[in-house]
Amino acid sequence: MDKIKVLYIDDEVENLSAFKAAFRRQFEVHLANSAQEGMEILKNEPIEVVISDQRMPDQTGVDFFEAIADVHPNPIRILLTGYSDINAVIDAVNRGHIYRYVTKPWHEYDLKLTIENAYHLYHLKEQNNKLNIKYRKVFSDSSDPILLFDLKGRIVDYNKAASNFFDTKSNNLNMVTFNSIIKEKNGIETIIDTLNKKGLINGFECQVYGKDNEIKTCLLSANKITNNYGEIISYQAILKDITEHSKLNQLLLKKVIETQEKERERIARDLHDGIGQSLAAIKLHIESLKANFHEKNDIANELETIPQLLHHAIQDLRQICFNTLPIVLKEHGLVKAIEELQSNISSIDFNVKFHHNDQFPAINKSLEISIFRIIQEFINNSVKHSHATEVNIGLSIKEDHIIINLTDNGVGFNINDLEIFNGHGLKNIKTRIESFNGDVNINSIIDQGTEFDIAIPIILN
Repeated sequence: MDKIKVLYIDDEVENLSAFKAAFRRQFEVHLANSAQEGMEILKNEPIEVVISDQRMPDQTGVDFFEAIADVHPNPIRILLTGYSDINAVIDAVNRGHIYRYVTKPWHEYDLKLTIENAYHLYHLKEQNNKLNIKYRKVFSDSSDPILLFDLKGRIVDYNKAASNFFDTKSNNLNMVTFNSIIKEKNGIETIIDTLNKKGLINGFECQVYGKDNEIKTCLLSANKITNNYGEIISYQAILKDITEHSKLNQLLLKKVIETQEKERERIARDLHDGIGQSLAAIKLHIESLKANFHEKNDIANELETIPQLLHHAIQDLRQICFNTLPIVLKEHGLVKAIEELQSNISSIDFNVKFHHNDQFPAINKSLEISIFRIIQEFINNSVKHSHATEVNIGLSIKEDHIIINLTDNGVGFNINDLEIFNGHGLKNIKTRIESFNGDVNINSIIDQGTEFDIAIPIILN
């Protein structure tokens, strides 16, 4: 093992000689009889521990340590002082970043132990510095944006990739709040709450404002950073831009949805025009038979029930056709389809109210179908899960967006959760909205109800 490299500074030659005689076998000893000479040795030698006398004619030990703090931060500092200087030294310890002070006259064994402990601290600092250098290299060279933010969600550091991603030439990110770059409402509070509870977030999909406030879809992974006592001091977040991948997924989702809806349309027409018409004809024939054979009571009684059964079967079949794909949606548009849905669902126990613009434009059929399915899914959730007795549907146009407002008076749910879209119904709604590059804002209050505000760009027919 290499000897510990120790620099001892003292203006008294006898003290220098005594120190060298005591420690030259254990340590690699360097001696200086002034602060200036000590500075020269530090420039040329990889010193690990520096010991300086406090009282020197040209410069005090504390002043010397303060002077080298920035230029030579790594060596561990030990101050030698007399009893009369202790109070002044204690006040000045922080200025010189002094590890320990030793009163004179020093004892060989105690000073040896102090030097060895100081070296262990130096070694730990060196290891920590190497790890920091390695981390900073990974931090700097990463092609993904990396952000460090404090306990209040303020960004305190970021790498070059983040600088390019957010265009910090025009907007410095330091001390900007994370909430100002993430689109989700109260996003940073939710992220910090999850990190505090679980310690890690892996691949949470979110939207952030990138260069020129362009909305980017990203996967966010984050972890907490703690000190030696396990206390959280900051958080680190890594963003992976999946905007292009998300756009491709949107196109794929559109194609899948369009294919599904075309198949549903075919099945609906086959059921409606084929089986539906046949059952209606059977009903007419049986009613005719009943009229012709009214004098035979046993036949009349039997035939009395058959038209009723067939009538209900036809109603059920038409309802199946409507649920699969309402023909009115294809033939008369979205507003008429919602009105028919309202009429079919409304009852004494469940009321559906529908408000819309008088002049609602003809829009793309795939978009019409998706909006209808969103409303249908919301109503199903309100009935099955929210136990609502009333649903309000609002449909309007604002600038170049279709605005859909859906509310119910059900039991509500807690939306302050990263895993909010666990339910299949909510996932289906979110998927359909995203497939048309739309946006949804959800508000829900326990025992008061749920509200969805949805904005989808208009695609004209």
